[in-house]
Amino acid sequence: MEPYLYSPFWSRWLIMMIVTLLLWGNSLFYPQAIFATQLTPPLPLTAPTNSILGDYAGEIRESHPRRDGIRHIDTPRTIRKLKELGVNTYFYLVWHQSTDWNDLRQEFLPAAQKADIHVWVYLVPPSEARSIQSEPFGTDFVAWFRAVGSVSKKYDHLKGIVIDDFNHNFSFFNPTYVKRMRAAGATFNPHLQFVPQIYYSAIHSRTLHPYRNLIDGVLMTFRDGQFRNTQRTQYLQKQIDHAAQILSSMHLPFYLMVHASKLSATPASPTVNYVKKSLGIGMRNLAAGKIQGLVTYVLYKEWFAEQREKIAHSGYGYASMFVPPDRKPLPGVYGEIKQVIYPDPSAKDYQLTFTHMDVYSHRIRRGQYWKQILINGQVVWQQDVTKGWLNRWQTQRIDLSKVLNGKKEAVISLRLLRNHTPSTRSWLYVGFDSLIPRGFSLENARFEEKQGWSSFSNHPSLLTSLLFYDPKRRFRVYLTTMADNTAYRLLDDTRQTGNPALVSSGETVLQHLIHDRKKSAQHELNHCLELIHKEKDTLSPSLYEHLLAQAKRLDRLLNISW
Repeated sequence: MEPYLYSPFWSRWLIMMIVTLLLWGNSLFYPQAIFATQLTPPLPLTAPTNSILGDYAGEIRESHPRRDGIRHIDTPRTIRKLKELGVNTYFYLVWHQSTDWNDLRQEFLPAAQKADIHVWVYLVPPSEARSIQSEPFGTDFVAWFRAVGSVSKKYDHLKGIVIDDFNHNFSFFNPTYVKRMRAAGATFNPHLQFVPQIYYSAIHSRTLHPYRNLIDGVLMTFRDGQFRNTQRTQYLQKQIDHAAQILSSMHLPFYLMVHASKLSATPASPTVNYVKKSLGIGMRNLAAGKIQGLVTYVLYKEWFAEQREKIAHSGYGYASMFVPPDRKPLPGVYGEIKQVIYPDPSAKDYQLTFTHMDVYSHRIRRGQYWKQILINGQVVWQQDVTKGWLNRWQTQRIDLSKVLNGKKEAVISLRLLRNHTPSTRSWLYVGFDSLIPRGFSLENARFEEKQGWSSFSNHPSLLTSLLFYDPKRRFRVYLTTMADNTAYRLLDDTRQTGNPALVSSGETVLQHLIHDRKKSAQHELNHCLELIHKEKDTLSPSLYEHLLAQAKRLDRLLNISW
């Protein structure tokens, strides 16, 4: 997993947005009050949980550079957002700026300790440190463990270290070296923990056995296993079950991280629905004790529209066919979208005008993949993906008279085909948009809605879907995560009461919410509030107040449309 890059582009973009808002008002985004104030007051976590509800990176930077010319981490705003989200743990990435380590020691850790947020130092491995390293110790991880161990003596909320892409760097992190790392940290803090970030494909007993006594758990980032994407979630539960079985047999905690922002070499950021489903599956397993922590990957805490992802030829949507990185589909693998059409018998001719585009890595060669349009399974147009301009929409017009004359109905298909030529492991995605039919009609011809088309792929290594740009994606993902975290905190509090009725109500609220049944969640939450008031005299004052505050907080969130 590549740690996400913080780009100075955002500072320039922010200036442009401020000017735009001054000219056009705030109708381009969201109500100004949302930006000016917190959505709901953050709660003190007076009833701590053993489970990790965490967040990784996505830090807020200060608006202006300091004297050293660097935009440092904005600690007060980042801490405030973490409290608002309801997380109890933050994975602090040391990578974006050379000042990140000092910002952590001098500013962030004191504030996190005061806010009762646990912190893990997140470092990049040699495979990610070719151009930018975690400063100041780079790839000297013995020095990193020594330094973090020393700082953790002063701040007991500094719990440990995570190293990214650990399984991609096994040759570097051999057991002997990891033992040296751990010893360096233990010199200052024998309780300093180490959790490697490892992908599902590497979670095997034989792989982890040499490290069994050297690690304190595993952080698994879900990205659909070997098919590396943030579009599908149907394999997540199966991967959790398999990984949990292995890790529990080794008595190792299992932490799950799900993507809330864009994965490189993919067509788009994960949708709100994807994040909601991923978090829901994670929450269900966290509540059941199958995993011991749930972490969001780069949850943005500033809600700008992601203009770079508005790539449709017209409007917000387009049809996408995507081959993930590191896969090598066999010849004949294809993905397509299609629908039934009804030619007008009175039409003089039949034509289709459409736009198409390609984005691919430098490893793609001519003849490997073809874009095609088919009528009743017959190819009526095709073009090699390498022909034409990279990442630019091209307009094409084709005559369909020969294949549609005399037809009462037909099936039109837009397809990406893996051709019968040698192929390398690489990635690409293609798009179709702005279809203009003549002599027949198409439902949802500009892909601005979900209906009208059915999608199909004959192998999971090729993903086909309609993708839509969502200018409020960051904001909606933030709200979704906040609501799920609050519901889980409510459940955790009800469990501390020992009251079966309250526990059952808390579980029901969470189940309704993660299945996107907001009305049912609201109804059960009202019942939960009644039970909390009823049990007031049997609860400690602090637990009662915290239960009540969590329930009211969730009530406010459920009444916000996202």
